[in-house]
Amino acid sequence: MPGSSGINGFFCINKPAGWTSADVVAVLRGALCKATGEKVKVGHMGTLDPMASGVLVVAAGKATRLFNILTDKKKGYVCSMKFGAETDTLDAEGTEVAQTGALPRVDELISAMRGFIGDIYQLPPAFSAKSVNGVKAYKLARAGREVTLKEALVHIYAIKLLKVNGSEKFLPQDEAREIDFCVDCGSGTYIRSLCRDIARKCNSLGTMTALERIYSGNFRLEHAADIDSVRANALDFLIPLKKALEGMFPVVELGRDLRKKFTNGVAVPTQAEGDVLVTIEGKEYALARCAEGKMKAYINLWV
Repeated sequence: MPGSSGINGFFCINKPAGWTSADVVAVLRGALCKATGEKVKVGHMGTLDPMASGVLVVAAGKATRLFNILTDKKKGYVCSMKFGAETDTLDAEGTEVAQTGALPRVDELISAMRGFIGDIYQLPPAFSAKSVNGVKAYKLARAGREVTLKEALVHIYAIKLLKVNGSEKFLPQDEAREIDFCVDCGSGTYIRSLCRDIARKCNSLGTMTALERIYSGNFRLEHAADIDSVRANALDFLIPLKKALEGMFPVVELGRDLRKKFTNGVAVPTQAEGDVLVTIEGKEYALARCAEGKMKAYINLWV
């Protein structure tokens, strides 16, 4: 059986505002090359807009194979928005395209927010990484070309109003010029679009002014490393696969009698159900799917 080697794991980065997700990946790729003397495959697990800050999960080595698994996890944000205008990008970095003097009351805001909880169809921003006939939508928008996007089904778990006009104390009849709120959502949700839609639901217009991602799946802001620290000592901040996946998947240690069949891609007997992380002598080997008493690998983390 071949052995596992090289750098495999995750980084939980506190991305600074103004950086692209690709900027962070480039720094990590260089830092790992410097630390190991080898090229290491690196990729982020779900992009974060340049103006946003907070949790950016970056995978290294075989951990990059878990992209579709980890990008589908629940995420949390704290967002700031202003009422009275809308921009072409739906955030403060865009060009203002519409104005209104109408400001929502707090009770209207809370009612509108409740209406977005659950499964909703959301129109992505024209300035986004969505693909239009193989071209990123933001590239078309920047070139002045018309961008036609389709609504996508996303899920909002919760929304909570935190501040109104800079204060945590507010009354139902207060008019909101600006607000801070937190949102828990599924993958594919655009918070900029949510700001637009909340404002329009209140017969106003709104623009996102700040965004911070406070968690993404198991990765949380309080455990995130700053980019300068990681640049200087990358390996000190590498989170092993097994630790990163704790709580996401039950761990099944593979018995010696089953190893040959399992590592050759054959389904083996199990009492487990659902998806599990399979280990061999404590080392992560694969993600496996268990059903009807059989377990078979579907993502190899070993070779």
